Amino acid sequence: MSTYDRDPAAAEPCGTRDDAAGLVRRAFDLAADVVEGAVARCGCGGGCGHHHGCGCGCCRCRPGGGEGGQGNQGGGDVPGRPTRQPGTSTGTADGHPVTPGDLVPLPPTVWPGVRKNLHLPFLFLRANPGDTGTRPVSGPFWESPDVYILAGVAPDAAPAIPPALGQVAQAGADNTVYAHVWNLGRAPAREVVVEFYWCNPSLGFNPVGLTKIGTAVTQLGDRFSGECHKVVKCPESWKAGYVNGGHECLLVRAWDVAADPMTAPEWDARVNRHLGQRNIHVVPAGGATSALKLQVGQLFGMAAQITVERHAPATMPWLQLHTGQRGVFPVQAVGTGALTLAAPGQLGTGATLPVAGDDAQVVFATGDQAPGAGQAHVYRVTASQGGQVVGGYTVVHQG
Repeated sequence: MSTYDRDPAAAEPCGTRDDAAGLVRRAFDLAADVVEGAVARCGCGGGCGHHHGCGCGCCRCRPGGGEGGQGNQGGGDVPGRPTRQPGTSTGTADGHPVTPGDLVPLPPTVWPGVRKNLHLPFLFLRANPGDTGTRPVSGPFWESPDVYILAGVAPDAAPAIPPALGQVAQAGADNTVYAHVWNLGRAPAREVVVEFYWCNPSLGFNPVGLTKIGTAVTQLGDRFSGECHKVVKCPESWKAGYVNGGHECLLVRAWDVAADPMTAPEWDARVNRHLGQRNIHVVPAGGATSALKLQVGQLFGMAAQITVERHAPATMPWLQLHTGQRGVFPVQAVGTGALTLAAPGQLGTGATLPVAGDDAQVVFATGDQAPGAGQAHVYRVTASQGGQVVGGYTVVHQG
């Protein structure tokens, strides 16, 4: 059973609070137990000598977890885009007593051991349910299960944990935004800053177009403490809009001021574990999927390829939060029309479109009929550079 948010001064053990306890159990069963299960199965702190693929889920056995300063967190592998330098490990922090010979200065990207296993906090927001902080992310990184909305309720009236985790914003009304922040480091995070932002429907975030909603400060225990993750409520209300045919996007950033500060690139959730991104638009049953205009985002002087594709609902784990049912997904509706992309004011003729410039926009449209009861269409519009997906926006049309 995963732990949940609680008052740091409270003395009761995890799982004993009565208020909303049933909800929290169901919610975190859906959203949290993958990560904590990985930690619980191997309390070795990375020193068990296990191997990649052994299935224990510990920090040395996860892909990318056994090398480098950040768990193979650098890269980005798109020439020309801002990236971060992968860290490397000297291997000296292997559990032996520290000697004067170990106390030598190291370059900024060199660590004495695997970053996740040093006595430091290791903060992140998940890009998918099984995410443990390794970057860059493979797959849709803009469908974070750690960014929640309580629709139509201002923060002053909102509970510490939302009653449902897959709500969508109510346009023109007060909405409360939450973030589920994790620390899988071996040290507590004493001063965690959590920032909440929104922007118009977009494939990638451009800081020029971002608007800050609010900032919260919290604390997290180390990964063995039972208090290594927490749902954090934004103290300011979000007056959500419905812009250009779709819901606005959300971005959350979290870092520890002293021991795990914000790193570059500061606005790229694919590469930076301190960011959680939610670019999801849900069309309710009976609604229509109207043409949707999307900002492309920063391209850093390079062209990009925009693509739209249909996907099976089962490939979108976030839908489990929306329905509140683990492992239950709508049936994929049959596509009956064309998917098209076009520049604003132009006629769309295909499902791909080359673009250039940071001010580029695309319009997505579909000729599909509305899905039937128990069905759904899932469309992902993506931006690619250098063969890598660097941005995306997901549209779900429910039946």
